[in-house]
Amino acid sequence: MRTYESTFILSPQADDAAFDQQIKAITDLIGNNDGKIIKEDRWGIRRMAYPIKKFTQGFYTRLVFEGNSKLLTELERFYKLEEPYIRYLTIIFEGDPHEKIFDDADSDSNRAPHAKPAENREKPVPAKEAIEPVPAEAKVEKPATETAASEPVVKDEPEKTEE
Repeated sequence: MRTYESTFILSPQADDAAFDQQIKAITDLIGNNDGKIIKEDRWGIRRMAYPIKKFTQGFYTRLVFEGNSKLLTELERFYKLEEPYIRYLTIIFEGDPHEKIFDDADSDSNRAPHAKPAENREKPVPAKEAIEPVPAEAKVEKPATETAASEPVVKDEPEKTEE
């Protein structure tokens, strides 16, 4: 049997008892199809990046389990038929099932688990070393093939006026 990870979002319009019942339905489905739950993470109600089925929030849950391909087809069928499950994704799990993905004490709680910490990232270029914009007076010289006989060639140097 392989190890899988299934993350799903439940409709936020329910209470805690309804969330427990919907999560228990998934864990029972896994157990009834010769699967074994390894880890269950309830992330709670979180704001979504974009509205899904007119919801801007959802109750996120992550399950790590062992199962076979028959279990995956039953699980997907269940997600599609039941209305409270507004989004789901099941993938092959790689890594330690006891690794904590989101740490509540971490200020960057939405950071990917393998992303570099902020202090190790490349430092931004200071403002004075940034590329300066081209002044409005400067004009770009056209290549010789594009210049017309009536157009004068203007260089980047400002014009000198005779006095």
